Amino acid sequence: MFKSRITGYQVKIATNSSFTKNVKIVTKKGYSNISKDVTGLKANKKYYVRVRTYKTVNGSKYYSPWSAYKTRSTD
Repeated sequence: MFKSRITGYQVKIATNSSFTKNVKIVTKKGYSNISKDVTGLKANKKYYVRVRTYKTVNGSKYYSPWSAYKTRSTD
């Protein structure tokens, strides 16, 4: 319903919950497929992940607030 109102997503990944250490931001354009592979992560490490959407209007990007974070571990 609201998917057509967004331009894409940003995924923010870090090694601490305050998102200040080893931060990586990945941008995904479009909304039809919200999955995104993230490369360059180290094995056997715990990561914190959060997501937000953005909309581009007349060349300016407008961002939603960041979601609550989830923790994920790499194998």
